[in-house]
Amino acid sequence: MSTRALAGFVAGLKYESLPPEVIERARAHLLDGLGCLLAGTRGRPGRSAAEMVAALHTHGGDATVFAGRTRGSLRDAAFVNAMTLYSVGLNDIHTGSVSHPGGCVIPTALAAGEAGDVAGREMLVSLIAGYEVMCRIGRSIMPSHRERGFHPTGTCGTFGTTAAAARMMGLTAAQTANAFGIAGSQAAGLFEFHKDGALTMVFHAARAAQNGIEAALLTTTGLTGPFTVLEGERGFCRATSNAFDESLLTRKLGQSYEVMMTSFRPYYGCSSTLAASGCTAALMKRLYIKSPDEVAEVTVRCHPVVAHDNHEDDPQTLLAARLSLPFNVSLVLARGDVVTADIYDEDLRDPKVRASFKNVRLVRDDTMPRFGCTMTMKLTNGKTAEETILAPRGEADQPLTWDDVADKFRRLTSAVMQPAGAQPVIDAVRNLETIGPRVLAQRMVERMK
Repeated sequence: MSTRALAGFVAGLKYESLPPEVIERARAHLLDGLGCLLAGTRGRPGRSAAEMVAALHTHGGDATVFAGRTRGSLRDAAFVNAMTLYSVGLNDIHTGSVSHPGGCVIPTALAAGEAGDVAGREMLVSLIAGYEVMCRIGRSIMPSHRERGFHPTGTCGTFGTTAAAARMMGLTAAQTANAFGIAGSQAAGLFEFHKDGALTMVFHAARAAQNGIEAALLTTTGLTGPFTVLEGERGFCRATSNAFDESLLTRKLGQSYEVMMTSFRPYYGCSSTLAASGCTAALMKRLYIKSPDEVAEVTVRCHPVVAHDNHEDDPQTLLAARLSLPFNVSLVLARGDVVTADIYDEDLRDPKVRASFKNVRLVRDDTMPRFGCTMTMKLTNGKTAEETILAPRGEADQPLTWDDVADKFRRLTSAVMQPAGAQPVIDAVRNLETIGPRVLAQRMVERMK
């Protein structure tokens, strides 16, 4: 009974029983996600979500809506903040499930923690629980789930947010299993956005956050859901994949933690483009390249999925640009280094960036790991050099340090925070057990421009 086992894990997880390194990794992912959330307040998707909520006349409530610095209901705040966070191309990645847990789970836990004035340690536990559930479900149904056209951040994210919300609301194991049953009828997200860069991708994280809150709240009102929603004959896993490994839902549950297997993104792009960005930066440094005009051709040998999904050489939207390997290579060529900041409309249209698109060629290589690549760069003077990155920096086995994440937070928030405003928020996350999520949210709002 995998659904019940996961529910029991979520309800029974204790801060005191968690390994210190797991708590600290969760803390780092929280700070990383909050940096993306604040940076995203400059972008259109977060503002769109906030405007939709305003049109429903639901302003005022127990939680902060950071896009616009207003207040909203628990459900609305989770929705808008998830859209805002996930719209930034620098949130974390769980490669085993090919999903972005922070984009869904962090806004849910923050909104629930602020609204309920929950203890800081409980927020960290709920994050760990949310990552665990979301990523284990994703592992069990990949790669078939995505191959069938589902977007795991939206689908699996709904279960992760339900776990986080249930934990923050203090639901029992039985109530949490029931909430999972409700979540199974809400889990959705189609991958067709990848074709033209439609913004439904970021909507998926927002809907997952909203649905998780709803599933937990509906459970407390008496609505019931199937207790075999994951493993059942007509349950989520079998319905949305051709190949489902149920053992991955519970194997070593409570012994290993998925948050430890979640990667940071030290620079812009999607998981499929990070290695190429890193190779570009390394070659520019080695070859003393000062301008993209010096580069005649860039050939990237990459995994077949990357060659198929990330070849767009004329992106027309910010999302299409994030997913485009030619764009990300050209971005680094134009800016002179790996970019540790978000990208906005003016960057998408920058002629200096777009000038290099035609020089980037992707080559399918069946021997290449899913997120690695080998790049060959040929200069206009005839010189050629090669660089290989099989596992980009920030991967789970070579994570960013706390100082790395704090530096990334400062860079991300420099345009939206008051001078020296970042450090009080960094300190708040560092001391979350003492101050709690309500004070954390207050500090974030007070120091925004």
